[in-house]
Amino acid sequence: MCVLTARPYKASSAPLPQWTRFLIALNCFLDSHTTIFPLVRSGPAPAISDQCRRQLQHEMQRRMGSVNVAIPAQALHHLVRSLVLSFLIFGTSTALVSAASAWAVTDWADAHATFYGGQDASGTMGGACGYGNLYSTAYGTASTALSNALFNNGLSCGACFQIMCKLDGSKYCYTGGKSITVTATNACPPGSEGGWCDPPKAHFDLSYPMFQQLAEPVGGVIPVQYKRVSCQKNGGIRFTINGNAWFDLVLVTNVGGGGDIAKLEMKGASTDWCPMSQNWGQNWQASGHPELCGQTLSFRATLGDGRSQEFYDVAPSNWGFGQTFEANTNFL
Repeated sequence: MCVLTARPYKASSAPLPQWTRFLIALNCFLDSHTTIFPLVRSGPAPAISDQCRRQLQHEMQRRMGSVNVAIPAQALHHLVRSLVLSFLIFGTSTALVSAASAWAVTDWADAHATFYGGQDASGTMGGACGYGNLYSTAYGTASTALSNALFNNGLSCGACFQIMCKLDGSKYCYTGGKSITVTATNACPPGSEGGWCDPPKAHFDLSYPMFQQLAEPVGGVIPVQYKRVSCQKNGGIRFTINGNAWFDLVLVTNVGGGGDIAKLEMKGASTDWCPMSQNWGQNWQASGHPELCGQTLSFRATLGDGRSQEFYDVAPSNWGFGQTFEANTNFL
């Protein structure tokens, strides 16, 4: 359950500038002898030197607001990953999507597709949206990583796309005009192999099971057409609460309708609505609200298309960090 303790000590220094934070991450990246590609995807934690660990201590304090933070290798791995993504992909914008943007098109538009993650899609787990195990978060293998032009700073996470192979553009497309529907669960970063995910290209890096429904995998890269479609989900929208009494980090999953959360607020039984800001992917944060401990929690979510819905009493008063709660309703 949520236990209220003394307020953690807050580092008095200002947040590191974005360039400085990126250079720290880049130093750790070089020090770990890894590559950008697995760094922003899932994978085992690389070895990180003591020097790199000390450099990251300040950034971890800035994020969690506490000096009493254990820093296991896997946590540092994820922090480095998010710092690099912050520079390469996320940026600073948190605006709602516009209908003219590549990630919001509802009429057929052109793009290309590749695949990753192995034949069993095990390599697609984790990723830049924060969903972790895609089976436990109900996305499964019907997933895709998005190029920068589609990713929308992580706000396209959870969006659903209908994709079909262009028969007149590749001999590897299966005949019959079959289409697939996938959910955005990851980012395909600029600089990836072949340059297909470089701006301003619209590109889908599909899971292998999804790609092979459209074309022969030997084709490697295929021309496709795509459009945004409504997400059909089973059950209610889900909220996973992480953090501590002074720092709430909420992951939103299994979102119906548009699928992409662009704004999130939460409230306790006896508090007003508390605005949250995007931390990374579909993780949303709010700091300095210990009064929420011991109260039932409600959430107000807004999709990228502007539709908003309130989900009351999702978490009971004895809720605890690390728990996931499912609402009774969802976006349609």
